[in-house]
Amino acid sequence: MKKLCIILTVLTALCAGWLNAQEARIAAGAEAIAVPAVPCPRPVSTTLKGATPPTSEAADLGAANTAAVAGSQWNQTAINKHFAYTFRFPAPPRECCLMTSGTLTVRIKALQGGSPGSPTSVNDAVHIMSNGTAVAGLSQQPWLGGVATGTIATLNFNIPAAVLKTGRVTFYVQDDAAVLDATLTVRGCCLQ
Repeated sequence: MKKLCIILTVLTALCAGWLNAQEARIAAGAEAIAVPAVPCPRPVSTTLKGATPPTSEAADLGAANTAAVAGSQWNQTAINKHFAYTFRFPAPPRECCLMTSGTLTVRIKALQGGSPGSPTSVNDAVHIMSNGTAVAGLSQQPWLGGVATGTIATLNFNIPAAVLKTGRVTFYVQDDAAVLDATLTVRGCCLQ
């Protein structure tokens, strides 16, 4: 019996030491733990299309951009007109839900063709905006290599949960491109 107690004590001490070392490595970021994916018990999905007239959230755009996008129109035909639109989506339909991902698709048309580096549609970009600034990594410039007037580009953005938690997604388009349409699909998971 005494030998069994000693063996159990030694094994307990070894396991405790090993667990403490694992916790220290995890806390230090030295080792990532692979957590198996668990399917969502109740997935939700909503698809929204840009509405007329286009409206935008000033808090997402900031003061200068808010002034620049006044009078935004879908498929406008004049150059030097900025555009912005804010998708507002309702809270998930049930309690214990979280929006986890989104996909924004924006179709734009070049209103002024030009070569690389010119102040035409070539230098225009589409930005995802939140809290007054462009979200890092969520801007696209489709025509860097040059563009002919009338060329259409379809841009897709993966919207992270950090942006979706605001209940809105705002995009901003520079001044020599017309926005033809936009669609936002948000996906989430409900536990109940």
